Amino acid sequence: MSRDEVDTLDETVDVDATDSAETGAADEGSRPARAWPRRVLAGTIVAAFVALAGALGYTLYQQSELQRLQSEATATTRDYLTAMASFDYQNLAANKGTITQRSTPEFAKKYDEMVAALRDIVVTSKGVAAATAEHVAVEQFDGERATVVGFVDQQVTNVTAPQGNKQRYRMVVSLVRDGDRWLVDDVKTL
Repeated sequence: MSRDEVDTLDETVDVDATDSAETGAADEGSRPARAWPRRVLAGTIVAAFVALAGALGYTLYQQSELQRLQSEATATTRDYLTAMASFDYQNLAANKGTITQRSTPEFAKKYDEMVAALRDIVVTSKGVAAATAEHVAVEQFDGERATVVGFVDQQVTNVTAPQGNKQRYRMVVSLVRDGDRWLVDDVKTL
């Protein structure tokens, strides 16, 4: 190679290097300008995802809590109806404590009046009843109040039916939330 060819080659390399350096500088200078909207978009997407996940988690928690409260209301109703419809003429006060503890003061008083009115009939007829409330479902619910429907099967024996007689009742139970438990506020037989 001649000296002129080497000089020409050096100029070409210098021009290419200068162009590359300028282009690189331009690319580096423009990259943050182009990368900034991408970073904002990525940050916005991540924030939206976190907010959505938080909202979904909170909604699932609320649903879980409502299901727990409904389950407690049905369990309270089941136990209450079983105790209320079960009796033995030899010890009519056996379920009174359970009924009173799980009732509002107003309904406990109403229950006492009902038992007093039926006491003589049950004792005279030597009545004994065993009950179950297998089918219980929430009809209305708002977290603080609940209306629960229960189907009660009662097996009754007395002097007129010593072999027993099966009776079925549909009952509507109104409950109110009192702290961490449900209290029965009213029971109606349909």
